[in-house]
Amino acid sequence: MLHIPHDELKKTLLSSGFIDEKAYEKAASEAEKTDREITNILVEHGNVSEEYLAEILADYFGVKFVSLKKITIPDEVLKEVTEEIAKSRKLIPFEESEGKLKIAMEDPGDLNTIDFLKKETGKQIIPYITTATDLREALGTYKKSIASDFTKIISENVQKSKAQGKDIEQMAKDLPVINILNTIIEYAISQRASDIHMERLPKEFLVRFRIDGQLRDIITLPTNVHPAVIARIKILSDLKIDEHRLPQDGRFRYETESHSTAVRVSIIPAFYGEKIVLRLLEESERFLTLEELGLSQKNLKLVDAAIKQPHGMILSTGPTGSGKTTSLYTILHILNRPEVNISTIEDPIEYDIKCVNQIQVNPKINLTFADGLRSLLRQDPDILMVGEIRDKETADMAIHSALTGHLVLSTLHTNDAPGAIPRLVDMGVEPFLLASTLNLIVAQRLVRKICKACVVSITLGEEEKTRLASAVKALSGSREVRIPNKFYKGNGCKECGGSGFKGRIGIFEVLEITPAMQTLISSHISEDKVKIQALKDGMVTMVEDGFSKVEAGETTLEEILRVTRE
Repeated sequence: MLHIPHDELKKTLLSSGFIDEKAYEKAASEAEKTDREITNILVEHGNVSEEYLAEILADYFGVKFVSLKKITIPDEVLKEVTEEIAKSRKLIPFEESEGKLKIAMEDPGDLNTIDFLKKETGKQIIPYITTATDLREALGTYKKSIASDFTKIISENVQKSKAQGKDIEQMAKDLPVINILNTIIEYAISQRASDIHMERLPKEFLVRFRIDGQLRDIITLPTNVHPAVIARIKILSDLKIDEHRLPQDGRFRYETESHSTAVRVSIIPAFYGEKIVLRLLEESERFLTLEELGLSQKNLKLVDAAIKQPHGMILSTGPTGSGKTTSLYTILHILNRPEVNISTIEDPIEYDIKCVNQIQVNPKINLTFADGLRSLLRQDPDILMVGEIRDKETADMAIHSALTGHLVLSTLHTNDAPGAIPRLVDMGVEPFLLASTLNLIVAQRLVRKICKACVVSITLGEEEKTRLASAVKALSGSREVRIPNKFYKGNGCKECGGSGFKGRIGIFEVLEITPAMQTLISSHISEDKVKIQALKDGMVTMVEDGFSKVEAGETTLEEILRVTRE
């Protein structure tokens, strides 16, 4: 909770010119009903960005704003404040000189914390304000040197347990193994990993993280660690400890003072022993906005108009791991208001959303997408989300729901937005029904973002330009695509682990269902004709959207070509 009176907060935000009274009162009403911060809601609604909000509050508190994205915090500075204090009080030290310690905080109005730090460190404290997102990432710096300690900690602890004659189940419940797993998860979170892979090899136990879509070897551990860690994960996930022959799926929640992470567990029997994949789903205080996902202003307006429709269907398309579900969750969060009833049928449930009724598909009891959707229609819903349209029955139910006055969100596996229409027709959906229910189709991919701490501009040689032109022509066909004039890359630094990339962003293709497109859909037309009409209607292709992000210095040319090649 910000240390600023409600009236003062309102006056400060309105006088900035970024937020009008209507938007403020709407956010204040929602904050009261949901017991959340007004400022977080204003950011989620797109009324103001996190950075602008922090700068507005910086003026009120009389402090400076600092963007931690561009700062590498020295280890000696980090040690001035313990990890426990930093996380519990939501702050981080980032610079020290001549007895003055600069502290980045979410709430520089917290004078008690500033006084506490002054006594704790014996230094003069200079508070700065930063964004919640920047602070959350910066706090991960505390864990970045932990990998070097893994082998020693694990070897000592496990050998000790073995010497005491403990069985695997008992070892899984002991503090050493608990600390081992917690250390792995904490380190993965600090590295922004989306998945942890743990696999038994002939002579070692390998731990890998998927960071920004790429798998990286993190550490190899002694093989005798494997059974205890696997058992510990099974206990947390409420799975059968003595089952080693069949695949098992589960989930648990990993919580600390600074964050809550939902962990989805998949276990399979492999040749040398069970392999585990943990999917990490960060449950932060707020969802990303559509703009933060990577939607351009033009595409943002199209999506915003479509989600405000009282009925119809919005489809998100792309391959596995392209961010489709994240985009739909973001839209659901925008639509989630006290006056509407939202229900979902998913496989699996990725995030828990307050006041949204979420059902998990369960083939063992014949609870399919179609059956779940049929049941949800009897629950008086306003908005429905179907995790994926996989067959004719689910497609027909989704179309029927959209026709009968519901807004339906769903995903489909196609390479681009125009391909979704013939795909649904091939499933058996009547074209005239499709034409009257579809509102919008959004296709997307995820590309790695250039690390802001080491970004540099580059100049292409003539040979590279020729190769680029050839690659672009192969992707765009006969359509003229403007190649960017400026190019950037990350040199690699401590902040990004030498990769030159940090984080990911979406590139999008948004197909609006115009009256002309409705006529074409009703006529059983091909995907090529759908695409031609979409381009006439002003659709920006994924390649073009990607190139605009290349020119803006957000990603590299190689990334766009990598993810858009079929």
